[in-house]
Amino acid sequence: MAWAGVPAAQDDFAARDVPQRKEAGEEPSGAGPMGVRETSGVQVRLGSRTRARQERPRRRGGRRGGLVAGGVLALAALVTAGLVLTPGSGDDKGGDGGPAPATAEQRPAGGSGRLPRTGTPVEVGTADGSKYRLAAVGGGVSDDGVVTTFQSSPPSGTSFAYIEYVLSNPTGHKVLLDFPGDVFVKRDLVTKAARGRCMPQAGVPEDMCTPPTQSRVVRRLAGGDLVPGDGGDKYLPPGASYLVRATVDVPVARRLTRPDMGLYVWKQLYMADQLAKQVPFPGK
Repeated sequence: MAWAGVPAAQDDFAARDVPQRKEAGEEPSGAGPMGVRETSGVQVRLGSRTRARQERPRRRGGRRGGLVAGGVLALAALVTAGLVLTPGSGDDKGGDGGPAPATAEQRPAGGSGRLPRTGTPVEVGTADGSKYRLAAVGGGVSDDGVVTTFQSSPPSGTSFAYIEYVLSNPTGHKVLLDFPGDVFVKRDLVTKAARGRCMPQAGVPEDMCTPPTQSRVVRRLAGGDLVPGDGGDKYLPPGASYLVRATVDVPVARRLTRPDMGLYVWKQLYMADQLAKQVPFPGK
């Protein structure tokens, strides 16, 4: 008697199943990819109507339990996602356990926030109260992108010397953009034709001289942009720092190295009656 309802169940199921499969564009055959549909059909056909009635309350209870469990899991997932995505969660650390990315308010305004390695800073000022802080980064020789007034290609075996330094405004007000530092090089490394343009200065070793120098801002390091002024002047905002490159205007021997050069402040505008002051490279 347990199997008495099987043919009727099969006929009833087949009658309902064929139109549904035709509407879905499927063949009425029970075969399907990897036998998935065939297995599903067998599970539906087995058992009598009486057993189906007995199992129905259990299935409803199981479905309700499954829905509740699924809702709990979904809620837990949302809570977890909220904790992960909420800024400042996880003890202010990123997903990899490191510091969380800085917000726009935390980042240094405009700059990279990381100053290059420099030597001991030197601070100089003018009579009108403007102050500048210089810190040497390094130097060498290069003819790539060099800004000079030299009218022709440098002689073979020569190039142009440069020094990079950090120029900062240590005051609480804007100051005129100026370049207090000048490059000094060993005199015997300057081409003979250009040595007449390389001048010695008091307070600098006698075997060194300073050729005409072109200086420019390479990039901003910290603080705001340069502030435009009248007549094309520009000003350094309070607390701003910039990387400056000072390049000599005459060719020097390519064998020149960092010990053969130095950055000095010597102009009377900054030094008054004092001797030239060296801005040391890192490690000195």
